[in-house]
Amino acid sequence: MQMAIPVLSFLLGGLGVWWRTQGDTNIETTSYLRKALWVFTLYYMAILSVLLFFGGLFHLDRGWGGNVNLVPFHTIHNYIRFYRNTGSMVSVFNLVGNIVITIPLGMLLPLLWKKLRHWFFTLPILAVFCVGVEYLQWLTATGTADIDDSILNFVGGCVGYGLARLGQMIWNWRKRR
Repeated sequence: MQMAIPVLSFLLGGLGVWWRTQGDTNIETTSYLRKALWVFTLYYMAILSVLLFFGGLFHLDRGWGGNVNLVPFHTIHNYIRFYRNTGSMVSVFNLVGNIVITIPLGMLLPLLWKKLRHWFFTLPILAVFCVGVEYLQWLTATGTADIDDSILNFVGGCVGYGLARLGQMIWNWRKRR
């Protein structure tokens, strides 16, 4: 439910930008789209910061250095086992949420920077970002540094990258027609 407000506002903003630029292909529209993309990026980073860090920063009893899990797929396996045993959707939401949270990042990188349209530049940046977030969560004790979260975040970033590139290919194909 917490994600509904940012997601809906992001979608409504995107719909407004799309509506504003319909049928207009001049340079002013391109500049407008670029500015709108930067606004969306700043909005996304603010939401991401709140979700990943600020929820735990206000627990005054926490010190520096949190828990860490460096065993790949350990948490994923536990969540799947928990779901099978209880039928609780909490574990599914956690797994899917870790993927969904970085899809916008994977989409924004190739849209903002031409050089990042090549996978061999974008994927390492996504990997460093995902591992860096977990490291900062451990360092600031705002969560558990979990290699599985990094894996799921990276998968989400790759999905976003693929969607952005697919959208760019469709856009270019339509322009040529």
